Amino acid sequence: MTDEERVAPAQSAIPGAQADWQVYAGQLRAARERLQNLKVDDPAIPACVAGLSQIEEMLRRPLRIVVLGEYNSGKTSVTGLMIGKGLLPVSVLSNTGIPVHVGYGPQPALYGIDQNGVSIRIDGTKDDPLTDLTYHAVDIRLPMPWLQRHQILDTPATLTPGLFAADADIAIWCTVATRAWTESERNLWSAMPPRVHQNAVLVATHKDSFYSDEDCDQVLRRLMDMTSGLFRSVILVSAATPINPIDYPGDPSGDSAIIHAAIDASSHTIRERRRAKAQRIVQRLARLALHEFGRHAIRPESETHFKQWSALSDRILDDQRAHRLTRDQSLGALLHTFAEVAENLQPGVIMPARAPSHVNGHAQESSRVDGTFTNPAALRADLTAVLRILATASPYESPQSREQRQAARATLVALADLDAILEHVGRWLKANHTPTDHPGDHRHRMS
Repeated sequence: MTDEERVAPAQSAIPGAQADWQVYAGQLRAARERLQNLKVDDPAIPACVAGLSQIEEMLRRPLRIVVLGEYNSGKTSVTGLMIGKGLLPVSVLSNTGIPVHVGYGPQPALYGIDQNGVSIRIDGTKDDPLTDLTYHAVDIRLPMPWLQRHQILDTPATLTPGLFAADADIAIWCTVATRAWTESERNLWSAMPPRVHQNAVLVATHKDSFYSDEDCDQVLRRLMDMTSGLFRSVILVSAATPINPIDYPGDPSGDSAIIHAAIDASSHTIRERRRAKAQRIVQRLARLALHEFGRHAIRPESETHFKQWSALSDRILDDQRAHRLTRDQSLGALLHTFAEVAENLQPGVIMPARAPSHVNGHAQESSRVDGTFTNPAALRADLTAVLRILATASPYESPQSREQRQAARATLVALADLDAILEHVGRWLKANHTPTDHPGDHRHRMS
């Protein structure tokens, strides 16, 4: 069994290329800054900006890696493998009875955390030594790019490891390979919340205690069988830290690379899940902002068309709920009705199919756009937001004010992914040059 086979493979990536979550976070930042720089007096804009800031922070938050295990299981050595040889003050931290946090800092620094949560710098020549005070935790800061995306918590041996694992994104359980997975370990790990198991890594240390690769493979297979379903990956490493910090990720071999590969596999899954969740929240946030944006500024001459849309779309949804219309028929009727109202509000606004959108960093394929419309009620809400945008434009606005409001609308539409709706409407009109009522029913024709 090769080292590559011992861990779940992470998503391949071109060196230096940004991951999807990083690209999306950059797009959110650009949209947020665009909205912040606009001079638009509308409460919906700052509310949307505040929401985008929180989502950006969630996307960029470092993943929390919690290192767990029984006494003398090699936890500090495993932490050393993650960040590199010689960077941890092992003489101070070995067999410590307090948690050790390792995170990013512009300069190397060592802090003690007292019982009140106050950080005290303890590594300077003029600072008090570690033994002068009683600390509840130690915080190490290192200027490593990897620590900008990850933080490590090396925990003491405890009968309640779940207290430390509760906030873990990735849990690493360390066990000594020569006596791996004892009954006490099984009991401690089984008490963990199931959520912790999903992206957990079992690290068997002291691989150097075995004489051959065959012995290592036998131990690894036994651990995989005994812990099936409890860990995402199981790996075997030496107790020592044989490489320098600069060797990873440039050196594809070695124990450090093995443990990083296991972490990267879990990290990719977590980051992708965060990105998907962020996209859903951003779309809802932007759509809410669109509904509120200019809510009290609809032109008087637009109110009649807006009321017509409300009445006709209500009828379409009623017919769909009463099974007089299929879902596809009601979707088509909503799109055609929307097109007529939109043209009345702003003639020429609905154009034949436009170029694909790149709102979320990927071109909108036709199949994806078609699959977007599965819920007539949700489509109706989105179309209402777009019509509100059209209904708020006033011919009496100054060119500067109009430009600012249009820029705000365009940004919100892109964030909400509603430009896909406009593209879809264009295709409907191109295929059906004259908007028609839904089949077999003429009650919805606009006067």
